[in-house]
Amino acid sequence: MKKSLDQAIRLLRILVEGREVYFSGDYLNSEGRKLLEEAIRNILRDAPFLKKRVVKVRKKGDYYSVISLVEDLLGLQSSE
Repeated sequence: MKKSLDQAIRLLRILVEGREVYFSGDYLNSEGRKLLEEAIRNILRDAPFLKKRVVKVRKKGDYYSVISLVEDLLGLQSSE
């Protein structure tokens, strides 16, 4: 697994585990969006084929889409 993807997974886990801090209701707040953007930069650096998937998560910005992205990345990580 490439270093950037590991960093992205770490950032996304921080988002999910810090739901009270980074989400308002079920949607990302401004601090959560900053963390998500950093994770997205790391994802696209090593896995540009995930661009469509990441754009959907960025646009939707809800808790469940972030969790789904983490699960996808973990599946990608285990397949390598």
